[in-house]
Amino acid sequence: MFTDANQSGRGVMAASEVSDQQKLMLSMASGSQVAFGLIYDHLCVTTFAICTHHSQSPAGVDEVMHDLWLYVWQNAPRLSALDGSPWSIIISTAEQHAAVHAQAERLHQKTDTTPLGKVPIRE
Repeated sequence: MFTDANQSGRGVMAASEVSDQQKLMLSMASGSQVAFGLIYDHLCVTTFAICTHHSQSPAGVDEVMHDLWLYVWQNAPRLSALDGSPWSIIISTAEQHAAVHAQAERLHQKTDTTPLGKVPIRE
């Protein structure tokens, strides 16, 4: 049963909002750069926060954001076919991308034996 919070619109997304999201996703999946821009504008702060939470460096955040949004653009047809709210799907994808990148950063740090500030010279 619905709680008062759900009835007031908090905690449950309105069907029209999900429908609007799906329309934007389908439009982006058809190649609409405008739809991509609208989706990016709506979710960039949230995805940036996710990437910042997982990454250990500003450059890492930039790389994950770039990779994430390139992935969203290139895989829009597949993402738009998934069940669920398009925003939730993109946010979940951001979590996955950021976590994988953070793991790769940690592995790189464990295996990098170059002292900080020293660049090996290749002859």
